[in-house]
Amino acid sequence: MMQLTEMELMHLGEQLRAEALAIAKYATCAQQSTDPKLQQMYSRIADRHRSHYETLLRNVQNLAPQRQF
Repeated sequence: MMQLTEMELMHLGEQLRAEALAIAKYATCAQQSTDPKLQQMYSRIADRHRSHYETLLRNVQNLAPQRQF
């Protein structure tokens, strides 16, 4: 099994936080927008970031199961 360094784990944690922030940002934009096309676009972007977040988290949990992110 591949071992990650502390630096790599730190970077992955930072990326998870960035994805979580992007999810919140675009979900808020979708909720606050009055234009249906913009709402749909923002929702799709939030969903894409949610997918990135889930993929990163799943991979990190497989590689470093003892760590909390």
